[in-house]
Amino acid sequence: MVQVTLLGRFVITAPAGEVNLPTAKVRLLAAYLFWQQGRWVRRELLRGMLWGELDDERAAGNLRTALYSLRRGLVGAGAPPDLLEVRRDALRAPVRPDCVVDVRLFEEKAWAGLRKEVREVEPLVGAASLYRGDFLEDLDADWCQAERRRLNDLHLAVLRALVERLSASGLFEAALSYASRWLEVDPLEEAAHQALMRLYAALGKPAKVVEQFEQCRQVLEKELGVGPGEATLRLLRELVPSSGGPAATSQGRTSGRGRKGSRRAAAARSSPSVGERMSSDPLRNARLLLAAGEALALDGSAVEGVQSLEKAITLYDRFGGPAARARLLLGEALLWLSVPLSPKMDGVLGERGLRYIGQALEYYRTNGPPADRQRALQLGAQALWLMGRNQEAAVLAKEGLDLAVALGEREAEARMAAVLGFALREQHRLGEAQAALDRAVEGIPFMTVPWEVLWVLFQRGILSYIIGDLKEAERFLREALALVRAIPFPSLMVKVGECMTRSMMVVVLHYQDRFPEIEGFLKPEMGRYNPEPFIYLNPLFAAGEERRSILPGVQGWLRARLTRLPRPMAACTVRSVVEEMLAAGLLPEASRWAGVGVRLARAYGWGAFQALFYCHRAVALLKMGRPAAAARCRSRAAQTADPADRWVPAWLARVDGLLTLAQGDRAAAEGFLEESRRRFLKIGSRYDARQVGGDLIHRVPA
Repeated sequence: MVQVTLLGRFVITAPAGEVNLPTAKVRLLAAYLFWQQGRWVRRELLRGMLWGELDDERAAGNLRTALYSLRRGLVGAGAPPDLLEVRRDALRAPVRPDCVVDVRLFEEKAWAGLRKEVREVEPLVGAASLYRGDFLEDLDADWCQAERRRLNDLHLAVLRALVERLSASGLFEAALSYASRWLEVDPLEEAAHQALMRLYAALGKPAKVVEQFEQCRQVLEKELGVGPGEATLRLLRELVPSSGGPAATSQGRTSGRGRKGSRRAAAARSSPSVGERMSSDPLRNARLLLAAGEALALDGSAVEGVQSLEKAITLYDRFGGPAARARLLLGEALLWLSVPLSPKMDGVLGERGLRYIGQALEYYRTNGPPADRQRALQLGAQALWLMGRNQEAAVLAKEGLDLAVALGEREAEARMAAVLGFALREQHRLGEAQAALDRAVEGIPFMTVPWEVLWVLFQRGILSYIIGDLKEAERFLREALALVRAIPFPSLMVKVGECMTRSMMVVVLHYQDRFPEIEGFLKPEMGRYNPEPFIYLNPLFAAGEERRSILPGVQGWLRARLTRLPRPMAACTVRSVVEEMLAAGLLPEASRWAGVGVRLARAYGWGAFQALFYCHRAVALLKMGRPAAAARCRSRAAQTADPADRWVPAWLARVDGLLTLAQGDRAAAEGFLEESRRRFLKIGSRYDARQVGGDLIHRVPA
């Protein structure tokens, strides 16, 4: 049996003892191969990662030497000779029962114990016992950092769940030990302090409750320059009513503000002097300030949140290389804040985020490492896509995709394929977009960040909706929601993704005439985490025949906000409003907004979205008795249609039926309208098929 320890100090133990790994590069090579257990790792990737400063020939020679030393060390310690598999172009450590890698076992036990339907503690105890330290804590390599943070977060989730379950079972002493470990890992987490306070109270130790509160107050004051939040103060008063001293002192520092006030204080005091009192790890400080900025934005204080995020930059400019990575972190956070949380910022946050990402990308193009350059390309493409600059986004995404393939990084390949698919979709190059997004879906098994998997499934569902396959759209959206249910402690991004996915399910169910099911997908927090359009469209889709009373308010909002909406959402928003106006019989309004859609499609490069808006306008004009104008719109729709779009042929058949009906040929009109109804039913839209069915009942003006 061979045991590989990646949590804590890196060690490989074989039957004859610890494997001798003579140099730092051999240790890094071995650690990477066993971390990627089961996956083929291309030699080019290993050469660039370990000897990127050398020419290819010398790097290849060094890799052969390191591999020889590694295999000799394994065999010398009694490991099976085929523990590593070697090809001319790639290497791997295969998955096998006689080779146990602690990281894989830790994750299996952790996720088994964190499932919502599981209440046992044994898998969690097993996972906690395996976590002997941070991932490869004795190795210093860029590729370790993200995995180290991810596994640390999973470890915290295990400890939180253990404290909760043991406390619920009355095993307070056992819960106390895990709560102490939780606090040791994350001393700034107020929830850990609160858990210890509750446990001390349950054990009848009020003095320890007060002592724990005071420890919380001191660490927050020292590290962040703020006092405990209102929830912690309230808990102290509940557990130890007589503790007037510490509570009164802390309350005096936060009076009149509560939790939101203390967060504002954090942003206001995030000056370089406060930064000096924080950790010496600049990236850790960035994460603290990012979290504070996101919390402020969620509370509606977006301006202060941005200030907190941008003040973090000043902590990094002294550190050279880490400054570029900090800009990537800040740029990503600003992108998120610009779309779902603070629509009143009118795109300013996205522009700032793109600026920081661009600065980081400029650094990485000349200084590397390739993995960070690939991440900068991904974020830059995402930012450009959100701003509607889809051709530029596609160029960056293609560059990042080519780089990921060259490095043999399947996870990065999936991410970049997804962004490429988004950009192609907005250009209405639907066939190419489908190929790119399907490539991303195939890469999901290699993706390690849950919200990114959720995002790929959600966006693939939107593409199916745009193409015209509602059944497939529903399948992808339901798969995304199933993933959300499996995540024990959802992050901000997961919450946003869940709410957006629920909103798209409302759209899909609406078109399928499944109104009774819509209510089950609406949740109160959707008003908090959803992008602005969904906040208005969800009630509209849920209203059914009452839409006519809601549409004036939606129209007023759209008139005021249209040019400031995130561009990927604007086209679908206008489409939804126009189609609801047609169904409600608001024909002049539908015609006018369809014309707006055509102009925006031209200005934003939405390609064949023009065809759909021309069809909408043609239907409205026909029902208003203007067949000549409608015929011109029909011609332009046919010229701009995308071959992969199933909606436009269904709408064109409807327009043809109404045109023929206006000319007095009812028999031919019935044929066109029946074809339209059949096409809509194939898409899955019983809603549109029902509208077509009404066209023959209500005669079109001649």
